[in-house]
Amino acid sequence: MIDTSEYQVLTIRLILRKCDHMLHGNISNQRSFAFGFRCEGSLLQYKDEKLSDKFMNLFSGKTHRAKVNESILALMRYLYWNTEYTVMLVIDDENYTDEAKEFLGDFPFNQVINIRSISQVTMMLNTGEMNYYIDDCDESRYKVQSKYAITSEECNSLLKRHYGRLT
Repeated sequence: MIDTSEYQVLTIRLILRKCDHMLHGNISNQRSFAFGFRCEGSLLQYKDEKLSDKFMNLFSGKTHRAKVNESILALMRYLYWNTEYTVMLVIDDENYTDEAKEFLGDFPFNQVINIRSISQVTMMLNTGEMNYYIDDCDESRYKVQSKYAITSEECNSLLKRHYGRLT
């Protein structure tokens, strides 16, 4: 038998779990859209083209030397702070190191999706676990083989049609 105080704690925990995906105090059992943003080659551009870059990456870490795509980061911020949508960060298992966790710690996302193969993204899109996959790298986006794998520009267009304008 559960006493009253334990019941209240369990109820509060359940409510807090529901609040994970709510905006403005709106608790609903309806799941919102989930947008998956590709980290490598899209959000972060790793510097590893030259031999000197590879050498520097060994000493200072490749994530800390990466260039952040500000337009994708702005789109992530908008979705995270101004909508009820879930923002997922899709990153390869091998690149999700402690260094990457620290670097990406302040980025706006709800969930990290570690993948070993791009086919995992295809499966998530097909099952509805992810609604849109945003990747500005043509090669990796085409490997997903889904009409829901889109560029950041296409995502902006979708949002403009739905919200009228982005602020």
